[in-house]
Amino acid sequence: MTNFRTISIDFDVHKIIELERTSFSESENDALRRLLSLGDPHNIDTVSTKSKKAWTDREVTLPHGTALLMKYNGRKYEGVICDGEWFVEGGEYNSPSGAAIGVAITKNGTKTHLNGKNYWYVKRPGDTDWTLIKELYN
Repeated sequence: MTNFRTISIDFDVHKIIELERTSFSESENDALRRLLSLGDPHNIDTVSTKSKKAWTDREVTLPHGTALLMKYNGRKYEGVICDGEWFVEGGEYNSPSGAAIGVAITKNGTKTHLNGKNYWYVKRPGDTDWTLIKELYN
């Protein structure tokens, strides 16, 4: 018998799970297992350890599942690398700067242009600490 527990997720996580579902009859759990490359729990031969697409920019690679964190103007923004894209605050971006510009708001309430490498911290799968992405570039 499988044990189930309830977990709290935010709306952005829920949207990603719903987008992953292949039909209305597919459960959220099955879609999430596929998204995480876990495979069918009842068939060990289908369980995959192959990761999804990483995000890459020159010499920097952030694997699928890398957590993202930016603090700007007293606000914290969080996201994740999912299949090579930056998913942050309900938006999908293809670069640190695109994500920073897409979510950051000035004190006046307007958008601003930021070099995302100076603001985003990353925690790759297996990392114990956050690293400023700028420090990953040589």
